[in-house]
Amino acid sequence: MSLRRRAILLGGAAVAGFGAISYHQLTTCNEIACFSFEYQGADDAPNVLDIQHSGGQEQLPAGDVYVSEVVVDWESRETDTLTWAALADDMEPSDTIDGDEIRVRLMTGRDIVTILWRQDDDEQVIEAWVYDDDVS
Repeated sequence: MSLRRRAILLGGAAVAGFGAISYHQLTTCNEIACFSFEYQGADDAPNVLDIQHSGGQEQLPAGDVYVSEVVVDWESRETDTLTWAALADDMEPSDTIDGDEIRVRLMTGRDIVTILWRQDDDEQVIEAWVYDDDVS
C-alpha cells in the first residue's frame, strides 16, 4: 500500500473516530433520566402523549417511575399519577426502563406532565413536558 493511500485511510479513520466521539457527547444524557415526547392533540377524545426513555445515569425500575395527569376516566375527566409499569403492557414493576416507550392519554387543558422518581420516602421530578400550542 502506498504511503499516500495509507495517510488518506488514517486521516479518514481519525475523522470518523472524532465524529463518533462528538456524536456520543451530543446524545449522552447526563441527567438521572432523559425522555423524548411526541404529542398528538384531539378535539373530541383524550390527547395522546408518547413518552420514550432516551437515556440517563440511573437504572430506573418501572414501578418507581410515575407519570402525572394521565386520564383514567374520560367521561368523568378523572386523572391520576400512575407508574410506568401500570402504563406499559409488558413490564413488571421490577423491570428496568431502558429505551422503552409508553402512550398516555391526557385531558384537554392539561399543560404540564411530570415524570417522577420515587424511592423510599423521597420523590423528585426527573423530567417534565410542557404543552406548546405551536405543536401541530
